[in-house]
Amino acid sequence: MLSSVSQITMHPAYQRIIGMGERAVPLILQELEERPDHWFRALQAITGENPIPSEAAGNLRHMAEAWLNWGREKGVVAKYGSGA
Repeated sequence: MLSSVSQITMHPAYQRIIGMGERAVPLILQELEERPDHWFRALQAITGENPIPSEAAGNLRHMAEAWLNWGREKGVVAKYGSGA
């Protein structure tokens, strides 16, 4: 277990997930839906987007919801059968 976001995002396993590219996005969004966690940098690195409004910064639940809304708008969440 790592507590630092920078340690988490630089971990080789996290970097491999980013390396999976777009096919990882629906899996990450599903994980965010079930257990919000620090996947935001991976999503931004893969998609080149950042739908998190400045007022949500630092609030894990609101940040996750912003990405889930992005996924719904893009058809990523529904396309892969998430219950969102």
